[in-house]
Amino acid sequence: MNNLAEQGNTPAILAIEAMMKALPQEHTDAEHYKINGVYVRSLFIPKGYLLTGKIHNHESIGILAQGTLRITNGDTAMVVSAPYVCVDKPGIKRLGYAETDCTFITVHRTDAVEIDEIEDELVSDTFEEFEQKRLGRPV
Repeated sequence: MNNLAEQGNTPAILAIEAMMKALPQEHTDAEHYKINGVYVRSLFIPKGYLLTGKIHNHESIGILAQGTLRITNGDTAMVVSAPYVCVDKPGIKRLGYAETDCTFITVHRTDAVEIDEIEDELVSDTFEEFEQKRLGRPV
């Protein structure tokens, strides 16, 4: 499998994320919703926040329900404003900047019930973890 961490501008996103981790962190709480094999995660992002996302292991639906967000995925950069809906492909690391207060929602298919199990199935923290999960190897 290709080393996804070295493709496009992804190394720059990872470098920015490493610098961000060295700074004081502020967290916003996600809201979680689960019904019949569907998991929805809603995150409020205050104006001025710079953030990176986890790497999704599977396709999902992304919805910007409120606000304006600058996003780059390593290959393309765009400014999106609510309402905005997209299909998020797996294996991509994103960097975002909230130009206004934003609410971003993701919709996933899963049979897992507990949040820890859901996150383990749906997202990876690193490209190495993503590649191992895609190959069906334990992490």
